Amino acid sequence: MNGTKKVRGRSSENTMEEYQLTMRLLEMLQRTGYELVQENGQRRLTAPEIVRGEKQRVKGAEIFLGRLPRDCYEDELMPVLERIGRLMELRLMLDFSGSTRGYAFALFENSKIARYACAELDGYEIRPGHRIGVVKSVDNCRLFFGGVPKNKSKEEFLEELNKILEGITDIYLYPSAHDKTLNRGFIFVEFKDHRAAAMARRKLIPGRVMLWDHEIAVDWADPEPGDPIDEEIMESVTALFVRNLSLDMSQQKIREIFQKTTRIPILKLKKINHFAFIHYESRQAAQTVMNIMTSSNSIAECEGWEIRWAKPIGATKILERQRCINEAIAKSNPHNLQQNCIKLAPTKKAICKKAVDMNANNIVDITSVHMNALQNFIKGKLNATCHFKCLRTAGAPNFICKITIFQDGHTLIEYHGEPMPTSQNAVVVACTKMYQFIVNTFPDHSKYTEQEYLLRTTDKSSQFSRLSRREDE
Repeated sequence: MNGTKKVRGRSSENTMEEYQLTMRLLEMLQRTGYELVQENGQRRLTAPEIVRGEKQRVKGAEIFLGRLPRDCYEDELMPVLERIGRLMELRLMLDFSGSTRGYAFALFENSKIARYACAELDGYEIRPGHRIGVVKSVDNCRLFFGGVPKNKSKEEFLEELNKILEGITDIYLYPSAHDKTLNRGFIFVEFKDHRAAAMARRKLIPGRVMLWDHEIAVDWADPEPGDPIDEEIMESVTALFVRNLSLDMSQQKIREIFQKTTRIPILKLKKINHFAFIHYESRQAAQTVMNIMTSSNSIAECEGWEIRWAKPIGATKILERQRCINEAIAKSNPHNLQQNCIKLAPTKKAICKKAVDMNANNIVDITSVHMNALQNFIKGKLNATCHFKCLRTAGAPNFICKITIFQDGHTLIEYHGEPMPTSQNAVVVACTKMYQFIVNTFPDHSKYTEQEYLLRTTDKSSQFSRLSRREDE
């Protein structure tokens, strides 16, 4: 009898909570004009301009919100997100009981707002003592198809897959290094958006779909390795990345083909195995080459070359490479480690803030790499922030970098770097010495090693590497 009363009491309490939640959601919808739809294990809150078709969802403008309370719903999340910028869509993941699964995806008006949201909301205390995690969402629109027939062409795959799937925009097929008439037994299929890719993946259940009597394996394509690159940085890239070149094709032959086809001089070219990096004088010149070489019936299309914008080398790779160099220097001559480890930028073009990585043939901003790395390290170790200011010294054409560390609104450390001939060198040296100073001064505050310092410059999405990829349950 008592057990029955308890069950009834709990059921009545749950019903009241559901009623209160429903009322809060209705009030929110009436205030905002948004549309709320529940489907496929998620509840989708969509802005009216998206519903009416006046605006399109922008790729790269979505963030992942993790570590949410299980009873945290749209009425609590939306006011927090609205303070950042215009919210276009909020997808809250639900389980079978109607409770949240502890994470959601929020789409903003553009990628700039999304980056700002990550900076502002990561670690945000949504409730007393409960901090959430926020990173950029991996907006995956590409599927991997393994075990496909090696004797089929891109056109044949397009024709066959369009019979059973919707939203395909492109197919990436890589020819065999030994026989260009054959592919390598796998392809990547690009869709118009993540939803189309998710629906295609759900439809292609293993064992049910055959291509030319071949049973295929289908899964999400892994994101490209390396640090995520800011869209604004990518818009200034002046180098092209070309893939699927013949192994026996020389650099000179590639140069001749590109210059003869486009009539635009190449600043620098480097070929590695079956791919190459081609640098141009300006973004406009590189864009013109891109347009010509990717046009219909171009030589690139006939040869099966894939041409994209080259990605600048990320902070993680730069710092990891420098760490290996420093270790090698230390083993050969320990006394010169301090002197050599600060010479991270090539001296030939020391005046320029950008340097060229000769191994990957990519352009990097050395000063930004070191400032971001130190900023991340100080934030994790001291829960503090850094302010950088580069000053010209009086009486000599030198520069010094002033680094100020603030904690809870108070100045914790102020450091004036050594005079250096360029502003770039001043920043690099100051960041390096500040890192060493913090490690030696605060040994018990945190147990980070140099390797952990390097890792803290990587994308924080590794904390949510599985969940932060867009999901449609």
